[in-house]
Amino acid sequence: MRELIAVLDTSLGGVPQNTQDSRHRTQTITSVKNLLGNFGIDGESLIRYGMSARAASAVYRAMFSPDDDDLTRIVDTTRWRQVLKVPTPTAPLGELDEAELDAMSLSLHRVPHLLDMWVANAPIADILRYAPPSDTDWSQWALLSPDANETISAYHWLLQRSITETLGRWSTESLHLEYRWQNDHQVGLFSAAALSTEGPKGTLLNAEIALRAVAPQLAEQVEQDQLFWQLQETAVDYLVKGKYLEAKTLFEFHLRRNLNDARTLNNLGFCSFPLSASKALHWLQDAAANGYVEVPINIYNQCCCLVTLNRSGDALDLAENYWQRQRRPNTMTGFLWVQSSDTWTLTGDCAAEQELVDLAIAAAREVGRGDRATRWEERKVDLASASASAARSPRAIESGAP
Repeated sequence: MRELIAVLDTSLGGVPQNTQDSRHRTQTITSVKNLLGNFGIDGESLIRYGMSARAASAVYRAMFSPDDDDLTRIVDTTRWRQVLKVPTPTAPLGELDEAELDAMSLSLHRVPHLLDMWVANAPIADILRYAPPSDTDWSQWALLSPDANETISAYHWLLQRSITETLGRWSTESLHLEYRWQNDHQVGLFSAAALSTEGPKGTLLNAEIALRAVAPQLAEQVEQDQLFWQLQETAVDYLVKGKYLEAKTLFEFHLRRNLNDARTLNNLGFCSFPLSASKALHWLQDAAANGYVEVPINIYNQCCCLVTLNRSGDALDLAENYWQRQRRPNTMTGFLWVQSSDTWTLTGDCAAEQELVDLAIAAAREVGRGDRATRWEERKVDLASASASAARSPRAIESGAP
């Protein structure tokens, strides 16, 4: 079941490039939706209530793009901007002036909520082909009462327990539903078969619930989180296509409304790296100073900048300080810049600590410190041994990288 939901998630988030891609995407989503019925899961409701952000991701991304962008072939950007009341940018984001960026920021604030409404009500065929609604349908949907929170929360929980390993990205409602399932076996909308796969460790679940109790998430924060993850997915898409300026500008745009937000600062630094390692280092250091929690990723990113700036000795010292004073057990993975010869390549699902060790070995050799290179090589062996041991242990959801 997890695999089916993962395929559904990937297919919904993928943007078809031509008619054949679009047909294959629709067939895949339809097949998975039907197969989920074998587990007592209404696949269409899962899309509408649990995966609306993925289903609408192409429309959301198109709102950032000028009309001659590649997405125009797939999404009717002109009509969607009319529906969502988003101004058409006159140039790529990185080239807009301050006034136009402010106008874009203001207009895009409610777009995720409006697209959720579209996915909840539009015919499923229209959702899969990103067809914008008529004025009549749009106005009628705006008058409808939203579906019960219990239904929406249940499908969010099913999705998150299936594919989201970072408990910090779970909604509070999902944490509570998981707790009730693990302790009281309350199944709610779903059959026991749909929930038979192992969830997070109880200790980790309880810790996250306790954290939310002490520092509850406000509705505005939840909305900002949704916007942040949408921006991150859009930025990754830009980075893959080599549109570094556009990716960087997304987080400059987000920082305007979220001053000193550590996640935004870190991602701004990450996206700035191909353009300016010195500016990227500045943003990454600001992220660390503001409490960015994924320390291995931030340290690795800073070391990449230092190596690029011919400061390998400083990178080596920073990595050493992390290993001796800041390191905590983790299984963090994410998108990272990985060096091969003189080229940095964007690579997905990388373990930050493993890449940090390799970078430290290279940095030690570059500055002529064979003794330190040997020490890092020993750490590499220890890390590989620990990873192999963890792979043999029962599966548990840990706090990972965004």
